[in-house]
Amino acid sequence: MARNYKGIEMLVNLINITHCTMKILPYKDKAFLKYQSESVQEFRFVPSGQIREQVFYAIFVENIETHIKSNLTPNINAIRR
Repeated sequence: MARNYKGIEMLVNLINITHCTMKILPYKDKAFLKYQSESVQEFRFVPSGQIREQVFYAIFVENIETHIKSNLTPNINAIRR
């Protein structure tokens, strides 16, 4: 939470940079060409949804790998017997 003048100024600058980036992105990247006429508020759901999917899949794969590794690791107590 920004409480001083410098913190508020930095937050406003970050919001402005983000807005400008989202406005320019459809003109720079051909994958987002169809969103040129959309508002920034509507367009922001597209990349955020893609990011959410990638994070979900990365966590999913990591959990599967951890599960596989734990199943492949022999139980120390079973070896000692």
